[in-house]
Amino acid sequence: MRRTLLGLWLLSTLAASAEHFVTSPFVGKIDGDVLHFGLAPLPQGTKVLRGVLRVPQRGHRTGAAVRVVPVGVAEEQPLKLLPPDYASFDSTAVAQAWAADPKCNQGLRIAESGGVDFSKASLEVSYLGEAEKPIKPVTELKALHQSGQTFITWREIEDVVGADAPSFADFDKAVLDARAKRRLVYRVYRHSQPITVASLGQAELAREVPEVVSCWNLKAIRNTEHPNQGTPTKNSPLRPGYNLALNHVMTRYRITSDGEPLSRATGLAVFTASRPGKRYYAVTASVDGCEAAAEVASLREPVEERPSTFPAIVYQRTVQADTRDTKACDIDVYNSWIEPPYANVPEVSETYIVRWHDLPKPGPDSRRPLMLNLGTYGGSATEAASPGWHGARRHVLGALGIALSEGGLWQGFHECIGTLRSYDDGVVQNYPQRRVLAAAAWAVAAPELFVDPERVSIWGQFAGWALRHGEVFSAVMSNGHGNLAIGKVPQQHGWKWGPYPKGSKNWLGVDQWEYMNLPKWIRENPAVELPYWLCWPAYGAYPAHTIGDFGFMPWPEMIHAMASTKRAFAANWSSNGPGPIGPLRELVPRIRLHQSLPAFSRCSLDHSPGDGDHADAEKGGGINLYQLWEPETLVDEPSRWELTLSLRGDCPYPECTTDLTPRRCQKFRAKPGDAFKWSAVSPEEGRLLQAGTATADRWGLVTVEGLRLSKAKLRVKIER
Repeated sequence: MRRTLLGLWLLSTLAASAEHFVTSPFVGKIDGDVLHFGLAPLPQGTKVLRGVLRVPQRGHRTGAAVRVVPVGVAEEQPLKLLPPDYASFDSTAVAQAWAADPKCNQGLRIAESGGVDFSKASLEVSYLGEAEKPIKPVTELKALHQSGQTFITWREIEDVVGADAPSFADFDKAVLDARAKRRLVYRVYRHSQPITVASLGQAELAREVPEVVSCWNLKAIRNTEHPNQGTPTKNSPLRPGYNLALNHVMTRYRITSDGEPLSRATGLAVFTASRPGKRYYAVTASVDGCEAAAEVASLREPVEERPSTFPAIVYQRTVQADTRDTKACDIDVYNSWIEPPYANVPEVSETYIVRWHDLPKPGPDSRRPLMLNLGTYGGSATEAASPGWHGARRHVLGALGIALSEGGLWQGFHECIGTLRSYDDGVVQNYPQRRVLAAAAWAVAAPELFVDPERVSIWGQFAGWALRHGEVFSAVMSNGHGNLAIGKVPQQHGWKWGPYPKGSKNWLGVDQWEYMNLPKWIRENPAVELPYWLCWPAYGAYPAHTIGDFGFMPWPEMIHAMASTKRAFAANWSSNGPGPIGPLRELVPRIRLHQSLPAFSRCSLDHSPGDGDHADAEKGGGINLYQLWEPETLVDEPSRWELTLSLRGDCPYPECTTDLTPRRCQKFRAKPGDAFKWSAVSPEEGRLLQAGTATADRWGLVTVEGLRLSKAKLRVKIER
């Protein structure tokens, strides 16, 4: 990882001057549907440098448009929301016009409120002038550029927490008490030229950072699924939506994997470079919307920024297993500071490397498989960082593990979520999936991990989406909920994907509900080669969690789609966890990405999943559970295809019949109507046991029908 450290560039102290960089907030008054701001307190002749309209997000209806239009201008165009948070409006042109000619100030018409309470709106106007009481500048401004990202740190003007290792209860109280007194925010400016007090107005306001919390690892706070589950918890605005353990000991971020955690009262902002260039940064403090800078902390030298393939993935801590047993694991926890294309607004994500004690030492000639673990619905960072949790979900022996959490259903969400943008202002983006794909690519590229790119698999309750990524995954393990348009719990998430019950277009230009109908896509694309799929209930047999929460109805549709298009898979729907499918997981680390797969169908041992009612499904079994094959002996040549296979030793029956179709062929290709012959030989005796002919179907697939299998090995050959 290449890093460039820009020393301790201290603040640029200016000579005493009557000119300060000032930002003054003006409170609005509503008259009907018009919002008025009186700018009379501004000194005459003030040259406005920036205007920002701020409104409270609380009360905003997700996806509802918020349109504010200047009154009395030639072209009434709505004010534009400001990136990266899209929670305030660019009002610079309006404020400049009003300051230059007060008669132009006819207010802002609230064309669409979106549920926002405009009675609490304020207009912040920035200019050069004289401040009655300058706000103390930040100190110790530093910059670090690594992996295509610039990390800006500074010493905050107050040390609110006052302790290095407070409990979450004490931390939460200290921060919320401080916020109740005043709103302290740090503003990070960016420019292609050195930034001074005089040039702050020309710089881009690139980020606003709340006091205290940016250096503290809020992702690491232990949380529970239910309130007070085993320990007292609370919900907090510092990390909404979680039951946070009050006795958790707080920690702070590292920004380099070999560095110490940031000291408390350190501000942190991370920027991802979209293009190469040299950029200067500066930081000011804002109290209740006011800036009054007589001097500004700015870099005296620019940061030379270069884009990178992956954002920085920075080591934070190791969670060790309670035992050094060889079957246990330790968890290395890494953080990344992400923004588009991996998140719609800047946020911090966690990645977990699962290091099993019994993994052999890797090397250039002994690369190991990788299994990505997405967990289950409702899964949290607390679980993903727990060695015991992973111990119960080690589905691929011999594989290095990488886990990600908090992806929900992993289907993406509309880019307006958490902002004031509307559903019409964007599309659904597959942010969580991109993080998963990036983590896989990062692991493969990391030289110290020695991951075999041919053996990357994935497991998660809702990891079925990964079947679309046969270019990355050799195998996918998930439950059978492939069509999210069906099932009561996915409907509760409908607002994430558009104005429910309707959906918005996604990044592919497809209605998101349509995109989430995976069985339909599988049926409509029979020639697309998929990874090997293993399907089982993630947790809880019917009528418990997996099927009770989400409904069994989508499962048969998904299973039928795979079977009818002759895909390589096995499925079981009546166990708590993998159940009878379990031994097939031993195949996963042996299957290679660029390797053909045998697809089985119409097996005499198969059960019927029914048509959507679990009561009608045959219990205690599944589909393609007992056909076993040897990936290492598979032959895939232009003129022939060969495979050794048998029934599993634990099969309750001595024999069966099954159809066999080569899929994901690398060299063995057929055109519709091509004729082939096949044979089945005992490899031990060399005796011909079965033979026949086959004709490629309309998709160019060649199927051996009625193949007889027993627990003795059988060598099947298909040739022209």
